[in-house]
Amino acid sequence: MVGSVTFQLLSRIGIRTIRTLSEMPVNVLQQMTGKNGAELWKKANGIDESPVIPYSERKSISKEHTFADDTMDIAAMKSLISGMAEQLAYQLRKEKQLVSTVAVKIRYANFDTETKQCRVAYTSADHTLSRVALELFNQVYTRRMRLRLIGLRFTNLVHGQHQMNLFEDTEELMNLYQSMDKIKNRFGSKAVGRASGFDF
Repeated sequence: MVGSVTFQLLSRIGIRTIRTLSEMPVNVLQQMTGKNGAELWKKANGIDESPVIPYSERKSISKEHTFADDTMDIAAMKSLISGMAEQLAYQLRKEKQLVSTVAVKIRYANFDTETKQCRVAYTSADHTLSRVALELFNQVYTRRMRLRLIGLRFTNLVHGQHQMNLFEDTEELMNLYQSMDKIKNRFGSKAVGRASGFDF
């Protein structure tokens, strides 16, 4: 990093513009300003050898749970999905994101894996995402075999904040989310939640 002392020195020797700096021989500049001379000359000529790190915006978030013992306990599985939806929805709100695609993945005890997904209006609301996730689970879990794994994935993320749905949301519910998020921000994402999701 070039300090103010170096800039004062450049000004004293008559270098007041980037163009003048770029046109000077690099060895002369280095002799006049010391070790910073070469870096100054590179910057003035648009040369930056630091590695380029491409920007990559996250497109999805997900959670998976592998059961210690394969299970057919539907009540426990639905509670697990609700808990996943609640935690992922909180993560969306915390990062000011909305989701438009919900996917549920299950893996049977014989390792067969199935996935079901659907589009939704952009949202980050627990109750909407939990309802959709449970509907997808009901559609994808058809064999009545023991399950080894359940996963929930939100894709097609965009930046934004949840807008109230006149048919599903109430002011009281939105205030509840804000209060719950404040508690989670302070004490952790599992500090408070819906009763249906506490088994997760």
